[in-house]
Amino acid sequence: MPDVLCEMAEPPEEEGAAVSLVLRGLSYPQTRRQAYRVVPRGALTRAQLQLLEGAGEDEFTRFVKSRARLHGWRGWHLRDSEGVIESVHTLRFDGFCDGLGLPDWQFWHEDLGQHFLAELKGAGGTLGVRQKTAIASLRRGGTPVFVWWPRDALQVEHVFEHGLGGEA
Repeated sequence: MPDVLCEMAEPPEEEGAAVSLVLRGLSYPQTRRQAYRVVPRGALTRAQLQLLEGAGEDEFTRFVKSRARLHGWRGWHLRDSEGVIESVHTLRFDGFCDGLGLPDWQFWHEDLGQHFLAELKGAGGTLGVRQKTAIASLRRGGTPVFVWWPRDALQVEHVFEHGLGGEA
């Protein structure tokens, strides 16, 4: 039975086509032939919104990724900004680091020519001090930044469906 946010579709005709697959099981013989593509459905239902209300960050992230994919957005996730990013300012010399507190996700849409950063939080998540500072700085610098919790699912859907500043 497919997930509530997904429906089954026929597997692609082309060999080696990149799709998300759901398999019967790793040990099941010839699982590739038994696989089917998972395609997110269109409009969100009231039940889906209620299920998201108490979602943790991982579950909410899966939701956001599915909505981005459905509407043609691309994106990447930064797991550990402190260990990966080199910044102009450093804690040692300047007392702050530009890389600390950066939003985890960057999304862009080639056809719309738009991009934005997003920090995703679970239902009980809060922004840290460094995150608040970095997000405020990015916004002052003209970068669109969203902070989304599961309760913001309709805004997430609106942004991915209509773009930044898009009208319904």
